[in-house]
Amino acid sequence: MRHHFLALGLFTVALVAQDDVSLRYLVKTPTPAQRLQLHQHFDVLGQCCGGPLATGPIDLVVAPAQVPLLLAIVPTAAYVGEGRPFHEIELEQAIASGGDIDLGYYTVAEIEAFLDAQVALHPTRAVKVNLSTLPGGVLTHEGRPIFAVKVSDNPGTSEDEPAIVFAAQHHSRELNSPHMVLRALERTLAAYATDPAIQALVDSREVWFVPMVNPDGVNYVWNTNNLWRKNRRNNGTSFGVDLNRNYPFLWGMCGASTTPSSDTYRGPSAGSEPETVVMRNLIARERPEIYLDVHSSGRDVLRMWAPCATVNPTMQAFQQIYCDDLRAPMGYDTRDPSASGEAPEDHFSSGGTLSYLIEIGLAFQPVFIDTVNEELLVWPGVRQAFTAWAPAVRGHVRSALGSAPLAATITFAPNLFNHGEVTKSRARDGRYGLWLPVGSWNVSFAAAGHATRTVPVTVTSLNNPVALDVLLETTGASATTTKIGSGSLGTTVTFTYTSPGDAGKGALIGWSLGTTPGIALGGQRVLPLNHDLLFDFALGGNPVLSPTWVTLNGAAQAQSVLLVPNEAWLVGLTSYVAGITVDPAYQLSIKTWSPPASVTIVP
Repeated sequence: MRHHFLALGLFTVALVAQDDVSLRYLVKTPTPAQRLQLHQHFDVLGQCCGGPLATGPIDLVVAPAQVPLLLAIVPTAAYVGEGRPFHEIELEQAIASGGDIDLGYYTVAEIEAFLDAQVALHPTRAVKVNLSTLPGGVLTHEGRPIFAVKVSDNPGTSEDEPAIVFAAQHHSRELNSPHMVLRALERTLAAYATDPAIQALVDSREVWFVPMVNPDGVNYVWNTNNLWRKNRRNNGTSFGVDLNRNYPFLWGMCGASTTPSSDTYRGPSAGSEPETVVMRNLIARERPEIYLDVHSSGRDVLRMWAPCATVNPTMQAFQQIYCDDLRAPMGYDTRDPSASGEAPEDHFSSGGTLSYLIEIGLAFQPVFIDTVNEELLVWPGVRQAFTAWAPAVRGHVRSALGSAPLAATITFAPNLFNHGEVTKSRARDGRYGLWLPVGSWNVSFAAAGHATRTVPVTVTSLNNPVALDVLLETTGASATTTKIGSGSLGTTVTFTYTSPGDAGKGALIGWSLGTTPGIALGGQRVLPLNHDLLFDFALGGNPVLSPTWVTLNGAAQAQSVLLVPNEAWLVGLTSYVAGITVDPAYQLSIKTWSPPASVTIVP
């Protein structure tokens, strides 16, 4: 009887108060105007809010409080059904097919048990990690942790290796999505001994499998409402936030609702939800090169920017290369994301992780055998991304002070971004991977307390990384070398080296006949003096330029005097003098140096 009233749009106060109810409606022949409004206001199943809208019927899920709006837009919308515990649906499916209920979809406990079983089978290559207890992590609203399995050749150690993250079930009702991650985990571990590409992956990467981002919602799907999409935040008069609308990048710009009862509610603020916090914390901690995120349904691989973003055509074409490479083995199509504020968009824009969302299957709870067969389509694309993709530039950013790793921000010019997208290096070891199109770029590395360094890079082909380690100098007042004297034959020139803040430190007064190419110190550090005969004189001590090994006084200064020989054949000779501060705490014991001062001998 209640369903009849719903179809007529007649609601009691008691019904509207049931904020956790999910109602499914079908709009058979929407007009173009109705179709646009439905995409703007509701959770339309299997379709996209951006780009050319699909034709045909529209299947959507609404909360009771949204039904009046739905019927105002489309009075002929037909009620299909109401969410109920998936336990009941699974039992009915098992009875109807004569199958085994234990071979179906995964509850919260079954997902965690699957992870435990894989770790037990492969203890030297897999470890279960409670992401919620990592520094910066939190538990869900209902106090649940989010688990992952990390696969590597030394999984218990945080190695200096690139990372990959494969995640699923931001949306709790998409029960087919975790199966893709669990089977990928199982396949990766099982194939280690027989598949050279998988063995190379495990030995050279740290691969994180996160099958269930939204455990509170999954629990609710199984026990109360199989159509439930969001997490379980208590909004006061409703529950839940759409986790894949809650990520900070372009949060709320398009495709998300500000109404708490909506299935696409973006949340009270960007990144407000514990599940979002945990996943962003993992990404910031690992700075993975690749992130894949499984949803359902539609058999699409989504592009990297929402349709409301302004995207440079070169970057759009670049990301499409990888999008196509991922979807081609699956036989999937491609489309724009449904909204801004989605996880892949945020992971790329905030740290440079190449990220894609995969919409699997044609429904989010098909009979389980359909999901088993779907995984056979999905795995070849996932394997391709895992084993074949590599960023254009790969290396480390470290400080010249002790080669300490730096969490640096990396940008490039010409700039191809319109929304502040950046790449970041990993704090624990300074590792980074920079995705660039083919071409020539000036790549800049910036970190707190250090001078920004810009390095030219030429990318000639994709998936063939240029190795580039960068050392950044600490900031402070710059060292200088000044001179007094004309350089005339038979006279003296006095050089004063000043290295602010370095009183009492040792220094070398370096001397050479040229400044280029200079002396490479590693990590893009180049001392602007050549290693020639004069430089060897300075290292060994000599009567012409003396002293060369000095101690900086209380004013952080030292002087050296050049005795210009009275030899006519020297007229016109130019040499260069620069001070170099020595500190064992710095890479190669060289802390800093001054620009060189030149002296040309005259009659």
